[in-house]
Amino acid sequence: MKDIKVAVLGVGRMGQIHCSKINAVNGLKLTAGSSRAQSLTDAVKEKYGISVYNSHEKMLKESDAEWVVIATTTDQHKKWALEAINAGKNIIVEKPVALCHEDAKEIFTTAEKMGVKATVYQSRRWDLDFTAIKEIMEEKALGSIYRIESRYTHFSEGWGGWGAQGKDNPWRLKRAYGGGLLYDWGPHLIDQIVVLLRESPVAVFGRLEGKIWTKEVDDHFWAELVFKNGITVRVEASNNYRIPLPRWSIVGTEGTLQVAGGDPDMWNEVVIRKNLANFKSETRIDIRHGELSAGFYPAFTAALKDDRPLPVLRDEVLMSMKVMDAIRESSKSGKAVFL
Repeated sequence: MKDIKVAVLGVGRMGQIHCSKINAVNGLKLTAGSSRAQSLTDAVKEKYGISVYNSHEKMLKESDAEWVVIATTTDQHKKWALEAINAGKNIIVEKPVALCHEDAKEIFTTAEKMGVKATVYQSRRWDLDFTAIKEIMEEKALGSIYRIESRYTHFSEGWGGWGAQGKDNPWRLKRAYGGGLLYDWGPHLIDQIVVLLRESPVAVFGRLEGKIWTKEVDDHFWAELVFKNGITVRVEASNNYRIPLPRWSIVGTEGTLQVAGGDPDMWNEVVIRKNLANFKSETRIDIRHGELSAGFYPAFTAALKDDRPLPVLRDEVLMSMKVMDAIRESSKSGKAVFL
């Protein structure tokens, strides 16, 4: 199979991460990038030797890329996804795919009508802690699971500067750009639950709070999800915890699992504790030296090569977006939302 040509629309900080990851994968060829900021296009042209454009529209019209990565601010995802689709391009959209479920559905529906493919960049499906947990649950090592808690809690003074507009214009602190932690970490946490449980919750109760770094959007959110099979799940993300909570806590009828919290470099050990007869058994799985054999782009490339489904599917994305909508609705009303 010939190398798949890929362009990145929006080569800010996140877009440059995409450029780096695409460039590292055999079978992919980074061919173009766009940004209205000359300094950004100059940087990627110098580093990768690709064609660059200071107009997204011009890149979509002139580039021979088969796939386009949409790596703009969140509020612009839908606009540029649809523009790319209408230009005949297959698309990979940075998470979250859009601001709401209906917009996400429109993107996928339009792609289907135009005969192109669409997927979403859900990179944390390949985190080593998550892949270990997925395997443990598939093996039923904890018995029947009835409680899952998934959190990303730390103290982050510089959080607002992460993203396309940098520290001088921290778009993640601004509602107009799709800022806030629900849009930032919500897609990761909720997507992982969707992958683990393979179903939508029947009820959602949640809260968005802006407490320390911003009052305009949430710097802390949490939600309780109830599933038809009786499993309850808590997802939570916060930049306000000076002492982080565990990244994962999972309780089953035969054991408990925990992964330490804090920043990602702390997620290095999965601890499982069981009661066996009259003594306790504890297993510690060191994942620091695990080999990240796959990531989104290697899995994406392999799927295209072998003519298999893409690694992140439409129904999974729409399920996650429906949960995110429910969290916002619940926070606004103070009541549970039933799905």
